[in-house]
Amino acid sequence: MKRTLFASAIVLMVCATAVQAQDSVSTTRLDVQHKPTSSMGKRLPEYETNLLITLETGSPTMQAQAVQTMRNLEQAFPTYPFKSLIAPLAAKLKDEKTDRIVRRLAALALDELHSDAGDAAIKGVATSCDDKGLQSLCEALLIKSQYK
Repeated sequence: MKRTLFASAIVLMVCATAVQAQDSVSTTRLDVQHKPTSSMGKRLPEYETNLLITLETGSPTMQAQAVQTMRNLEQAFPTYPFKSLIAPLAAKLKDEKTDRIVRRLAALALDELHSDAGDAAIKGVATSCDDKGLQSLCEALLIKSQYK
Protein backbone atom coordinates (compact mmCIF):
# COMPACT_ATOMS: atom_id res chain seq x y z
CA MET A 1 0.00 0.00 0.00
CA LYS A 2 2.81 2.41 0.93
CA ARG A 3 4.63 1.67 -2.33
CA THR A 4 1.48 2.37 -4.33
CA LEU A 5 0.90 5.67 -2.58
CA PHE A 6 4.55 6.64 -2.95
CA ALA A 7 4.54 5.75 -6.65
CA SER A 8 1.30 7.69 -7.16
CA ALA A 9 2.76 10.74 -5.41
CA ILE A 10 5.89 10.59 -7.60
CA VAL A 11 3.78 10.32 -10.78
CA LEU A 12 1.62 13.27 -9.71
CA MET A 13 4.67 15.41 -8.96
CA VAL A 14 6.25 14.59 -12.33
CA CYS A 15 2.99 15.36 -14.14
CA ALA A 16 2.52 18.62 -12.24
CA THR A 17 6.09 19.70 -13.02
CA ALA A 18 5.63 18.85 -16.70
CA VAL A 19 2.35 20.77 -16.89
CA GLN A 20 3.86 23.78 -15.15
CA ALA A 21 6.87 23.74 -17.50
CA GLN A 22 4.61 23.44 -20.54
CA ASP A 23 2.45 26.30 -19.28
CA SER A 24 5.43 28.63 -18.87
CA VAL A 25 6.82 27.63 -22.29
CA SER A 26 3.53 28.23 -24.07
CA THR A 27 3.08 31.57 -22.30
CA THR A 28 6.57 32.62 -23.33
CA ARG A 29 5.86 31.53 -26.89
CA LEU A 30 2.64 33.55 -26.96
CA ASP A 31 4.42 36.61 -25.56
CA VAL A 32 7.05 36.35 -28.28
CA GLN A 33 4.44 35.88 -31.00
CA HIS A 34 2.29 38.81 -29.93
CA LYS A 35 4.95 41.22 -28.73
CA PRO A 36 4.66 44.57 -30.51
CA THR A 37 7.34 44.99 -33.10
CA SER A 38 9.63 47.97 -33.41
CA SER A 39 8.12 48.77 -36.81
CA MET A 40 4.73 49.17 -35.11
CA GLY A 41 6.32 51.53 -32.61
CA LYS A 42 7.72 53.66 -35.42
CA ARG A 43 4.29 53.90 -37.03
CA LEU A 44 2.41 54.92 -33.88
CA PRO A 45 2.05 58.59 -34.91
CA GLU A 46 0.52 57.45 -38.20
CA TYR A 47 -1.87 55.06 -36.41
CA GLU A 48 -2.76 57.81 -33.97
CA THR A 49 -3.60 60.24 -36.78
CA ASN A 50 -5.77 57.70 -38.60
CA LEU A 51 -7.62 56.80 -35.41
CA LEU A 52 -8.28 60.45 -34.65
CA ILE A 53 -9.74 60.95 -38.14
CA THR A 54 -11.98 57.91 -37.65
CA LEU A 55 -13.02 59.15 -34.23
CA GLU A 56 -14.11 62.49 -35.67
CA THR A 57 -15.78 61.41 -38.91
CA GLY A 58 -16.80 57.77 -38.56
CA SER A 59 -20.05 56.10 -37.66
CA PRO A 60 -20.65 55.14 -34.01
CA THR A 61 -19.48 51.58 -34.73
CA MET A 62 -16.27 52.83 -36.35
CA GLN A 63 -15.75 55.30 -33.50
CA ALA A 64 -16.11 52.52 -30.94
CA GLN A 65 -13.61 50.40 -32.88
CA ALA A 66 -11.20 53.35 -33.07
CA VAL A 67 -11.37 53.95 -29.32
CA GLN A 68 -10.89 50.24 -28.62
CA THR A 69 -7.88 50.20 -30.95
CA MET A 70 -6.51 53.22 -29.06
CA ARG A 71 -6.90 51.32 -25.81
CA ASN A 72 -5.07 48.32 -27.29
CA LEU A 73 -2.23 50.53 -28.48
CA GLU A 74 -2.03 52.21 -25.06
CA GLN A 75 -1.60 48.80 -23.47
CA ALA A 76 0.90 47.57 -26.05
CA PHE A 77 3.01 50.75 -25.90
CA PRO A 78 2.70 52.12 -22.36
CA THR A 79 5.66 54.50 -22.78
CA TYR A 80 4.23 56.26 -25.84
CA PRO A 81 2.56 59.52 -24.65
CA PHE A 82 -0.61 59.57 -26.86
CA LYS A 83 -1.04 63.27 -25.92
CA SER A 84 -3.11 64.12 -28.99
CA LEU A 85 -5.78 61.61 -27.94
CA ILE A 86 -6.72 63.30 -24.68
CA ALA A 87 -8.73 66.25 -26.04
CA PRO A 88 -10.78 64.27 -28.64
CA LEU A 89 -11.51 61.50 -26.15
CA ALA A 90 -12.56 64.02 -23.52
CA ALA A 91 -14.82 65.70 -26.08
CA LYS A 92 -16.46 62.36 -26.94
CA LEU A 93 -16.86 61.56 -23.26
CA LYS A 94 -18.53 64.88 -22.45
CA ASP A 95 -20.76 65.07 -25.57
CA GLU A 96 -24.18 63.70 -24.66
CA LYS A 97 -25.02 63.17 -28.35
CA THR A 98 -22.18 60.68 -28.75
CA ASP A 99 -23.04 56.98 -28.79
CA ARG A 100 -23.11 55.64 -25.24
CA ILE A 101 -20.70 52.78 -26.01
CA VAL A 102 -18.20 55.24 -27.48
CA ARG A 103 -18.54 57.39 -24.36
CA ARG A 104 -17.82 54.45 -22.05
CA LEU A 105 -14.86 53.32 -24.12
CA ALA A 106 -13.57 56.90 -24.12
CA ALA A 107 -13.75 56.96 -20.32
CA LEU A 108 -11.75 53.74 -20.13
CA ALA A 109 -9.20 55.02 -22.64
CA LEU A 110 -8.78 58.30 -20.75
CA ASP A 111 -8.26 56.39 -17.53
CA GLU A 112 -5.54 54.28 -19.14
CA LEU A 113 -3.69 57.40 -20.32
CA HIS A 114 -3.07 58.43 -16.67
CA SER A 115 -3.23 62.15 -17.38
CA ASP A 116 -4.56 65.00 -15.27
CA ALA A 117 -6.65 66.31 -18.17
CA GLY A 118 -8.21 62.88 -18.67
CA ASP A 119 -8.93 62.55 -14.98
CA ALA A 120 -10.55 66.01 -15.00
CA ALA A 121 -12.83 65.00 -17.88
CA ILE A 122 -13.77 61.79 -16.08
CA LYS A 123 -14.44 63.72 -12.89
CA GLY A 124 -16.65 66.21 -14.76
CA VAL A 125 -18.79 63.41 -16.18
CA ALA A 126 -18.89 61.62 -12.82
CA THR A 127 -20.41 64.70 -11.15
CA SER A 128 -22.85 65.80 -13.84
CA CYS A 129 -24.14 63.13 -16.19
CA ASP A 130 -27.65 61.95 -17.01
CA ASP A 131 -26.43 58.47 -18.03
CA LYS A 132 -26.24 56.69 -14.67
CA GLY A 133 -24.22 53.78 -16.08
CA LEU A 134 -21.56 56.12 -17.44
CA GLN A 135 -21.62 58.15 -14.25
CA SER A 136 -21.05 54.99 -12.17
CA LEU A 137 -18.21 53.92 -14.47
CA CYS A 138 -16.51 57.29 -14.13
CA GLU A 139 -16.90 57.25 -10.34
CA ALA A 140 -15.35 53.76 -10.23
CA LEU A 141 -12.45 54.88 -12.43
CA LEU A 142 -11.79 57.82 -10.13
CA ILE A 143 -11.80 55.58 -7.07
CA LYS A 144 -9.49 53.09 -8.82
CA SER A 145 -7.05 55.84 -9.80
CA GLN A 146 -6.78 56.97 -6.17
CA TYR A 147 -5.52 53.55 -5.11
CA LYS A 148 -2.77 53.27 -7.73
